[in-house]
Amino acid sequence: MVPLIVNWLPKVLAYALHQADDQGLPSALEFYRTQTGSDNQEILAAALPALLDELVCFLDGGDSDEISKRLIRVPQMIKKVAVVLTGSEDLPGFLRNHFVGLLNSIDRKMLHAEDFSLQKQALKRIEMLIKMMGSHLNTYVPKVLVLLLHAIGKESLQCEGLSVLHFFIEQLATVSQSSTKHVISQVFAALIPFLERDKDNPSVLLNQVVKILEELVLKNKAILKQHIHEFPLLPSIPALTEVNRAIQEARGSMTLKDQLRDVVDGLNHENLNVRYMVVCELSKLLKLRNENVTTLINGETGSDMDVLSSLITSLLRGCAEESRTTVGQRLKLVCVDCLGALGAVDPAKVKGFPCQRFKIECSDDDLIFELIHKHLVRAFRAAPDTIIQDSAALAIQELLKIVGCEASLDENGAASMSQLRKDKESLKRATSCSKSSDNIYEMNVRGQRLWDRFSNYVKEILAPCLTSRFQLPNVSDSASTGPIYRPSMSFRRWIFFWIRKLTVHATGSRAGIFNACRGIVRHDMQTAIYLLPYLVLNAVCHGTEDTREGITQEILSVLDAAASENSGAAVHGISGGQSEVCIQAIFTLLDNLGQWVDDVEQELTLSQSLRPSTSRPQASKSKDPTPTYLANQDQLLVQCKYVLELLNVIPKVTLAKASFRCQAYERSLMYFESHVRRKSGSFNPAAEKSGIFEDEDVSFLMEVYSCLDESDGLSGLARLRKLLSSQDTLLINKKAGNWAEVLTSCEQALQMDPTSVQRHSDVLNCLLNMCHLQAMVTHVDGLISRIPKYKKTWCMQGVQAAWRLGRWDLMDEYVSGADEEGLLCSSSESNASFDMDVAKILQAMMKKDHFSVAEKIALSKQALIAPLAAAGMDSYTRAYPFIVKLHLLRELEEFHVLLVNDSFLEKSFHLGDLKFSKVIDNWENRFRFTQPSLWAREPLLAFRRMVFGASGLGAQVGNCWLQYAKLCRLAGHYEIANRAILEAQAAGGPNVHMEKSKLLWRFKRSDGAIDELQKYLLNMPVDVVGSAAISSITSLSLVPSNPPPLLCDTQNLNEKRDVAKTLLLYSRWTHYTGQKQKEDVISLYSRVRELQPTWEKGYFYMAKYCDDVLVDARKRQEENTELGPRMVPSNSGVFTSVNVSIEKHWWSYLPDVLLFYAKGLHRGHKNLFQALPRLLTLWFDFGSFYQRSGLSSNKDLKSVHGKLMSIMRGCWKDLPPYQWLTVLPQLVSRICHQNEEVVRLVKHIITSVLRQYPQQALWIMAAVSKSTVPSRREAAAEIIQAARKGFSQGNSGNNLFDQFACLIDHFIKLCFHSGQSKARTINISTEFSTLKRIMPLGIIMPTQQSLTVSLPTDDVNLNKSISSNIFSTTDLPTILGIADEAEILSSLQRPKKIVLLGSDGIEHPFLCKPKDDLRKDARMMEFTAMINRLLAKYPESRRRKLYIRTFAVIPLTEDCGMVEWVPHTRGLRHILQDIYITCGKFDRQKTNPQIKRIYDQCQGKMPEDEMLKTKILPMFPPVFHKWFLTTFSEPAAWFRARVAYAHTTAVWSMVGHIVGLGDRHGENILFDSTTGDCVHVDFSCLFDKGLQLEKPELVPFRLTQNMIDGLGITGYEGIFLKACEITLQVLRTHRETLMSVLETFIHDPLVEWTKSHKSSGVEVQNPHAQRAISNIQARLQGVVVGVGAAPSLPLGVEGQARRLIAEAVSHRNLGKMYIWWMPWF
Repeated sequence: MVPLIVNWLPKVLAYALHQADDQGLPSALEFYRTQTGSDNQEILAAALPALLDELVCFLDGGDSDEISKRLIRVPQMIKKVAVVLTGSEDLPGFLRNHFVGLLNSIDRKMLHAEDFSLQKQALKRIEMLIKMMGSHLNTYVPKVLVLLLHAIGKESLQCEGLSVLHFFIEQLATVSQSSTKHVISQVFAALIPFLERDKDNPSVLLNQVVKILEELVLKNKAILKQHIHEFPLLPSIPALTEVNRAIQEARGSMTLKDQLRDVVDGLNHENLNVRYMVVCELSKLLKLRNENVTTLINGETGSDMDVLSSLITSLLRGCAEESRTTVGQRLKLVCVDCLGALGAVDPAKVKGFPCQRFKIECSDDDLIFELIHKHLVRAFRAAPDTIIQDSAALAIQELLKIVGCEASLDENGAASMSQLRKDKESLKRATSCSKSSDNIYEMNVRGQRLWDRFSNYVKEILAPCLTSRFQLPNVSDSASTGPIYRPSMSFRRWIFFWIRKLTVHATGSRAGIFNACRGIVRHDMQTAIYLLPYLVLNAVCHGTEDTREGITQEILSVLDAAASENSGAAVHGISGGQSEVCIQAIFTLLDNLGQWVDDVEQELTLSQSLRPSTSRPQASKSKDPTPTYLANQDQLLVQCKYVLELLNVIPKVTLAKASFRCQAYERSLMYFESHVRRKSGSFNPAAEKSGIFEDEDVSFLMEVYSCLDESDGLSGLARLRKLLSSQDTLLINKKAGNWAEVLTSCEQALQMDPTSVQRHSDVLNCLLNMCHLQAMVTHVDGLISRIPKYKKTWCMQGVQAAWRLGRWDLMDEYVSGADEEGLLCSSSESNASFDMDVAKILQAMMKKDHFSVAEKIALSKQALIAPLAAAGMDSYTRAYPFIVKLHLLRELEEFHVLLVNDSFLEKSFHLGDLKFSKVIDNWENRFRFTQPSLWAREPLLAFRRMVFGASGLGAQVGNCWLQYAKLCRLAGHYEIANRAILEAQAAGGPNVHMEKSKLLWRFKRSDGAIDELQKYLLNMPVDVVGSAAISSITSLSLVPSNPPPLLCDTQNLNEKRDVAKTLLLYSRWTHYTGQKQKEDVISLYSRVRELQPTWEKGYFYMAKYCDDVLVDARKRQEENTELGPRMVPSNSGVFTSVNVSIEKHWWSYLPDVLLFYAKGLHRGHKNLFQALPRLLTLWFDFGSFYQRSGLSSNKDLKSVHGKLMSIMRGCWKDLPPYQWLTVLPQLVSRICHQNEEVVRLVKHIITSVLRQYPQQALWIMAAVSKSTVPSRREAAAEIIQAARKGFSQGNSGNNLFDQFACLIDHFIKLCFHSGQSKARTINISTEFSTLKRIMPLGIIMPTQQSLTVSLPTDDVNLNKSISSNIFSTTDLPTILGIADEAEILSSLQRPKKIVLLGSDGIEHPFLCKPKDDLRKDARMMEFTAMINRLLAKYPESRRRKLYIRTFAVIPLTEDCGMVEWVPHTRGLRHILQDIYITCGKFDRQKTNPQIKRIYDQCQGKMPEDEMLKTKILPMFPPVFHKWFLTTFSEPAAWFRARVAYAHTTAVWSMVGHIVGLGDRHGENILFDSTTGDCVHVDFSCLFDKGLQLEKPELVPFRLTQNMIDGLGITGYEGIFLKACEITLQVLRTHRETLMSVLETFIHDPLVEWTKSHKSSGVEVQNPHAQRAISNIQARLQGVVVGVGAAPSLPLGVEGQARRLIAEAVSHRNLGKMYIWWMPWF
C-alpha cells in the first residue's frame, strides 16, 4: 500500500487537478488524508516537484486541441497548489525554485524526443513557463536562451522557435530592461544567418526575424546606445530600413578607429556566434575601407596603434579558437582572412601586451571566487547546448554550497524568506549556548562575503543555482595504475581522465571543490587547464608517496613521448597538434608549481627576516601566537620540499629537448640554460669566477637561438666556443643573412659529401636568397637528372625560382613534379610549400579557372591556420612570417579580381587604368608598413615584379628591383644589391644611378659614388641642371669636358625632381669630402633650391653647409685675434681691415645661415629638432657677442644685427606655434639675455606659445615663474601677464592661469612639508584641505604623454589646422582630484608620493622631491626623447625596438619639483637584497656592517681588486637571473623581458657614458616587472661630475656581476654588446644633432654652475660646461675620455664598445669605487 501511495501520488493529484469541475482535488486530498494522516500541506509538499513536472510536462495529451486546452488551465491549477502551500497566489515567487527543473525536464523529455510534434509542444510549454515566471524572468535568461536558440537551429522548429523568442524578448523588456543588453548580441548573432540567407526571397521567417529585431532595437534605444558597439551592420533589406536607421542613429558618426575599437570588444565576447558575427563584419569593413585602414596604420599615431595592436592580438586569439563546431572552423578562416586584409604590420609598430603572472590562490574562498567568476559563469553563458550548461550550473551550485551561500542571499527572494530569517533569529537566541549555531552563523557570514564580491550581473546568473537541485552522479574509482597518457590520445580525453584520477585521490577542504567540477571539466577545456595545477598541488602536498610517484610518471610519459627522436612527424602531422597541447599543459603546470614554490619561499624568508625586529614589543601584549604560526610554517616548508622534489626529478635536458621539438624555443632555452648554469656556471668577468662551456652545449644553444631568430645572441655564443664548427658558422651567417658566406661553406661541405641531399638543398636555398634565380633553375634541372629519387624536393625548390622568373613553362613542369610521390628532404622549409601554393594559384589564374583559384587560396589559408595559431599564442613577432604570407595571398586575390575573366598573360594593364592604379597605390601603401627586412619584403616585391612584368611596365619592374637593392644595401648584402641594380638597369628603372652611387658610398668608395652622380648630371640637358651648376660641377674635377649635351624640351616635372635629388646628394657628398671650393658648393645648393623651391631639405642642407663655413671661419679668426698684437689700441682698426681684405668676418655669414634654416622650417618639420635649436643658439650667441664687443659703432656689425632681428621677427610671425613649443625650455632659459632687443622678441615668442598651448607651456614655465633669481621671476610674470591679455574672450582662459598659480604653490608647499618625524604618510584632506577643495581643475595631467609634442606626419598642410592635434591623443586627461593619503618615502630628503586622479579614470602617481634641482633631469629627458627619435629612424635599432624609457619631470622651482612615478618598477638594490635574503646570504642587521669591517681592515694592506675578488665577491654569488625567472614565469615573456633588459641597459649604458652620467648606485637603476625594461632615475650627477667626487666613480656605467648575470649565461657577449654597438653607431652618426641639443645645457643657468653669480640678473659664460661639452664631443668621435684612460686615437664603434665594457667590469676599477655604491651587487 505505502509504495503505491508514494509512487502514484503526483500522478493522481495531477489527474485530479486536470478535472474540469473543482471537485477533483478536494476529494483526492481527502482520500490521502485518511490514508496517511497528514494534512493537505504536507501531502502537497511531498509531491511537489514531481507534481509540477506532471502538470507542465505531461506527454499523454491526445490531440493538439485538447492539449492546448489543458495548457491554458495549467497556471490556474498551480495557483491552487500555491494557495494550499503558501497561502498566496504569487506564482513566480512560488515557482522560483522549480523553473530550472521544469525547463530541464522539457528539454529532456520533449525537445530531444524523436517525435516531431513533441518538439513543437516543448516550445509551447516554454512559452507558458515564460509567462509564469513574471518578474523573475531575468534570472533565467541564459537557460531559456540556450533552449530557444537550440530550437531555432533546427529546420523544422524555426517558425515556432522564432515566435517564442519574440515573446520572450517582449516579456524580458517589460520585466527588466537592463537584462536585455546581455541578450541583444546573442540574438543578433543567431538571427543574422537568416537575413543573409533570405535576402532575396522574403519569407514568413524573414518577417518574424525583422519583428524580433525591431522589438530589440526600437524599444530599447537607451540600452542600445550603451551597447551599440557590439552590433553589426545589418544587410540592407527593405524590411529592415527602420531597424538600420535606429542602429545608425544610436551609433552616431563613427570614426574608423571607433569602429575598430568596437570590433575588438566584440571579438572578446564570450559567445562564439557573437564573435563570428563580429569578425564577419570586420572583414566587410576592411574590404570597404581598405585605403583608410592603410592610412591609419601608416599614420603611426600612438592611440591608433594601440587599437590596432589589440585588434591583431584578438584576431590571433581567434585563429586559436578551440570549438570544433562548424562556426568555430569558419571563425578561424575569417580571422585569418582579416589578418591578411590588415596586412603584415611591422612588429616594431605593434605593441605587446604584458602578461599577468599566474598566482595560485591560497584560500579556498578565493579559489571558488576565481573559478565561478572567471570560468564557470563564462562556460554557463557561452554553452552551446544544455548538457554543458547544466554541468556548469551543477558545479556552481555545489561550490556555493561549500561556501555556505544560501537562498536568502538573493534579494528577489527576500520576501518569502523573511519569515525563515525570523525563525533563525529565535533559534539563535535559544541555542546560543550550543556550538553548532555559531558554526552556521559563521558559514552565513562567509557566504555573504563571497556573494558580495560578485557583480550584479553575475549574481543574476548565480541566483537559480542557490536553489537548484542537480545531483552529482557517483563515480566508481577506476583503479588504473601507471600513466594514462598515450601519444594517440586526444587532449580532452587525457586531461579529463587525469583530472578524474586526481580528483578521486584529492584530500582536505579542496576535495569538495574539485568534486563539484567533475562534470564541467569534460566539456570546458579552460576550466580543466585552470584546475590542473590546484589538483596536482593538492596531491603533491597532501597525498601519499604513491600519488606523487604517479604524478611524476604521468609528466614524464608526456615529455618522453615529445622528446623522443622519431616523434617529430607525430607532433606536427598526424595527431593534428593534439600532443602539442598536452605538452603545453604540462609545461604550464610546471610553471605554476615553480611559481608557487617561489612565492612560498619568498614569503617565509622575508617574513622571518622582518620578524625579529618587529615582534618583540608586541609579544608581551598578545598571548604568544607563534607556536601555531611556526607549525604552519614547518608544514609549508615540508610541502615546498615535496614540490621541489617533483620539479627536480624531471631532468632539465629532457624538458629542453621536448620544448625544442614543440617549437617552444624560449622554454627550451630557459630549461637548457638552467642546466648549463648548474653544470658549468655562466660567463661573468665581473664576478668571482666566470664559467667555461662545453662545445656541444653551446651548439645546442646556438640551434635554439637560431630558431628564436635572435642573431645577436648567436654571435655572442660563437665567442664563447673554443672551436667554431662549420655548422656553427653556417648558422651564424644564415641568420645574419650573409648568403655569400653560407654558399661558400655549403659548397665546401658538398665537396666532402657530394651525394648529400641536405647539402644540395642548402645550396639551392642560398642561390634563392642571393637572387641567382637563373643559376638555381639550372642547378635544379641538373639535380633532377642526377638524384631523381628526391625529385619532389628539387621540384619544390625549383618552383620558388620559376615563378619569380616568370618562366611559366618551367613552373608547370616543377609543380607537376612536386605533386608526384617522392622523398622529401627534411629541411625544405615551410616557405617552399607556401611557394608551391602560390604557384598553383598562378596556374589556376592562367587557366582562367575561377573556382579553382578561390579554392586554392582558401586551402593555403587553411594550411596557415594551425602554425599561425601556435605562434600567435606566443607573440606577434613569432607569428609574423605567417602573416606576411597572408598579406601576399590577399594581394593575389585582389589581382585576380582585377583580371575579371582574362589570364594575366593575355590582359595587360597600363597605369592610366583607374582600377589598376588604385589597387597598385593601395599595395604601395600596404608595402610601406611591412617590416623593412629582406625576408619579409622579398616575396611581395617578387609578386609585384611579376604583375608589372606581365603588363610590360618596365620602369615599375625596375623600381621593384631598386627597392630590393635598397633593402639589401641597408642589410649590408652588397653583392645581392649589386645584382639587383643590374636587373633594375636592364628593366629600365628610374634613377638607378642614385641607388648605385649610394651602394658605392656604403662600400666606402666615395670617389666612385660622386663620379656616378656627376656622369648623370652632365648627361642631363643644360637648361635643367643650370649652366652655373654645370660649371661648378666641372670646376676642380678631373672630368674630360663632354661636348655639351643636346638641349631637349621634354622638361617634365619628374625630371626636375630627379635632377634635384641627384644634385642635392652630389652637393652633400662634395660638402662632406671637401672636394670643391666654397662658391661651387653654394652654387650647387642654390640650384637645388631653384629646382625644388618647396623642399625643406634643400634649405636645411644649404644652411648646414653655411653653418660649417661660419664655425670654421670663426674658429680661425678668433685664434688670429688672440695671436694679434693687443697692446696698441690704434692697431686694431688696421688689423681688422687687413683681415677683411683676406676673408669676410665670420658674423657676416650669419644672416644667410639663419635665413636658410628659417626657410627650411617654414616648409616642413623633418629637421625641426636639429634646425630650430641651432638657429636659436646662433642668434643668442651673436646677441651676447654684439652686446659684449661694444662695437655697436661698427656699421657692418650693426646691419648684421638688424638683419638677424628681422629674420627672427619673420620666424615669430610665420612659424607655426607647435614648432616653438618644442624649444620652449631653451627659450625660457634665455629670458635674461644681456641683449634687450633679443629678450623682447623672446618674450613675444613665449607669449604666443602660451596663448596657443597654455596647458603645456605653463607646466614648462612653472620653475621660472617661481625662480629665486628676481630678474627671471619678473620676466616670467610679465610674459604670463601678456599671455592672459589674449584670453579676454570668455573667462575660461584667465581662470586657467589663476588655477595654475594656485596649484603650483600648493605643490611646492607639499614638497617641503616635513610631516611628523616618524610618520609614513601625510593626510592630504586635513593638512592640505585647500588643495583638495580647488579640485577638479581644467589643468592637464603633467604626464610624459601630455607634454610631448608628436609631430603631424603629413607635410601637406603646414597651416594652422594641425595646431590642434600635435599631442598623441586629442583629449588629454585633466586633474580631477588627489588621493587622501600621500606616502613619505624613507630616503634622506623624504620625498612624497602623491596620487592624482585623472579625468580618464586612471590614477597617476607623482613623486614630489624637495631640495633637488630637477632642471637637469628635465633637460636630460628632452635629450633622451631626441635619442629615441634617432633610434626609431635607424633600421637596425628600429628592428630591435631600442629605446630609452622616459618619464615626465616638472621642475617647480630651482630646488624642488615633481617626477612622474614609473609604475611597476623596483630598484636593483631591493630586488637583489630580497633574493639574497631568500637564499640566506644576507641579513638586514649584520651583513652591511660586516662588509664595512672588511673594507676597513684591508685598507692599505692589500690591493682593492684583490680584496673585492677574494673577500667580498665570494659572499655574494651573482643571482639577478633569478629575478627574471620568478617575475616572468611564462618562458616567452621571460625571454622577451631578458632581451628588453639587455637592450634598455645597453642603450642607457652608452648614452650615460656619452653624457658623463654618474652616481649609478643600486637605487638609481630601476627594473620594470612587467617588461624587464631598465629605467634610470636621478640625473643630478651629469657631465662627469662623478669624477670630481672624493671617491671618483671610475667605471663608465654600471655593469657589475649581477647586471651581467641578468643577461643570461653568455653575459654581455651577444645581445647586450650588439645593442651597445648599434646605439653608439647611431649616436656617433648624429653627433651634430646631439651637440646642438646639448649646447642648450650650457646656457641653462644650472644651479651648480652659477652659485657665485646668484644675485646678478644677467647670464654668465660657463667654463665647466665648456669642458663637459668638449669631453662629450671627443666621446662621440670614439676617443675614450674620463675612464682614467690615456689619450687615445679615435676607436671604431666596435672597439669603443668593447673598451668601455672592459673598463666597466674590471675588478681594479670596481674595487676603487665608494663602498655603498656596492660593486658586489
